[in-house]
Amino acid sequence: MGTGGSPRRRVKTADTLFEIVDALQAMNGATLAELAAELDFAKSTLHSHLATLEHNEYVVRTGDEYELGLKFLDHGMFAKNGTAIARVGKPILEELAEETGEVAWIIVEEHGRAVYLEKAMGEKAVQTHASVGGRAQLHHLATGKVILAHLSEERIDEIIDRHGLPAQTPHTITDPDELRAELERIREEGVALNDRETVNGLRAIGAPVLSEETVHGAVCVSGPATRLTVERCHEEIEPLLLEATNELELKLQYPQN
Repeated sequence: MGTGGSPRRRVKTADTLFEIVDALQAMNGATLAELAAELDFAKSTLHSHLATLEHNEYVVRTGDEYELGLKFLDHGMFAKNGTAIARVGKPILEELAEETGEVAWIIVEEHGRAVYLEKAMGEKAVQTHASVGGRAQLHHLATGKVILAHLSEERIDEIIDRHGLPAQTPHTITDPDELRAELERIREEGVALNDRETVNGLRAIGAPVLSEETVHGAVCVSGPATRLTVERCHEEIEPLLLEATNELELKLQYPQN
């Protein structure tokens, strides 16, 4: 998907606007003074940008506090529903979650990051910080690694150069050569494990959704490491996961009218 490379010409005021939006999300709402302290922008600059966002219904002001408005949800749902893998994948994901009793995800790559596109909860599923629409680094996710494994070496290098390989836990792969060796194993085996690399105590197994030379995204099942052992991942979950990704690939290749 998008490369995320910096364009030659950027609009500074637009960059400022998006910095404000990102800060409001990270801070879960903020006053003008709080934003000024967080972003180190002049209050006059912030005020004019916030007024523009509020006028266009992207920000809601309650007293002195500004919060993101639900108009962003309209854009997000439009983007999500315009993605073929999300349109056809929901029932497949729900069946996978029901069969395994765990959390099942569809994740895609955009601008070198993983985007949590769709989610289904099984009977024993454990809720984590991840949510639909959230973004994460690719290198510490089962889905992220399996997506990376099916990108070109040039694209992998671009992603590593731009985003780095920061550690999430002591188990995260942070060395480029070690990651490339892991990706080679994933290409040979067809699946990837997230062995407590994102959250201590959490394990996941992921598989790609492919057509010819294109990786559309990936599907994973995740759960507590004590319950989702490596043995269970491969012996019980992997066949169900591959069945789900195969069905998803067929439905993407032959869409139903």
